[in-house]
Amino acid sequence: AFLSAKWGEKNYFHWMFDVVARIDLLRRTDIKIDKFIFSSCEKKIQKESLEALGISQDKIIESRFYPHIKAKQLIVPSLAAKQREVWVNKWSCEFLRSLFLKPQNIKEVSHQPKRIYLSRKLASWRRVLNEEEVVNLLEKFGFVSLTLESMSIAEQVSYMAAAKVIISPHGAGLTNLVFCSPGTKVIEIFSPKYVNSLYWRISNFCSLSHYYLLGDFFDNDNLGKHLWTPDIIVNLKQLLKIMELAKAI
Repeated sequence: AFLSAKWGEKNYFHWMFDVVARIDLLRRTDIKIDKFIFSSCEKKIQKESLEALGISQDKIIESRFYPHIKAKQLIVPSLAAKQREVWVNKWSCEFLRSLFLKPQNIKEVSHQPKRIYLSRKLASWRRVLNEEEVVNLLEKFGFVSLTLESMSIAEQVSYMAAAKVIISPHGAGLTNLVFCSPGTKVIEIFSPKYVNSLYWRISNFCSLSHYYLLGDFFDNDNLGKHLWTPDIIVNLKQLLKIMELAKAI
């Protein structure tokens, strides 16, 4: 089965939806899979995912090491995508929930913070440049700032399953919205130069209450040759207004 996907080995969203979720399509068939081809499986979250899927190391082929592969029968499960626009669908959300949202993966949810802010301070783009001010404001309302890059999937699931309110700049960390409880409030922050409805769609499939906030226009915002890179400056007054609208404060 061929499961390699563009950005699948580098980006958390693309790994979860363009690679892991497609395993569900294979499971719905009666086809016996001898080998699974992935671009790369070296990251901790990738190994954790494959373990959850029950795919043993001896069945994995990493195409980065084998650019030419020959098979008697090659199975390629479809991507949930149309042309250049990234799509998600309900079955992929439900599959990811069933795979990772299990009691053994939700440790002490009752002790996890109910209001969280997902930081992109370790990212190369779409960073919140006035994040210190944002976090200082949010902490007054009981929010806890998290960076997800070093967490296991189980840890991320634990935080998201417990959260009642999530505030975050647009980014792959919001992939974890699939693990939220229905009714969770989400405030997604964008640069005015780049808005993407991807995570709003996930919120709709998972019955979450999704709001968005546009940052301020400013020069030198890290907008390069790609449209999705601009950094963000959050207007604190507007943030308070959207929090009031969402009944998050």
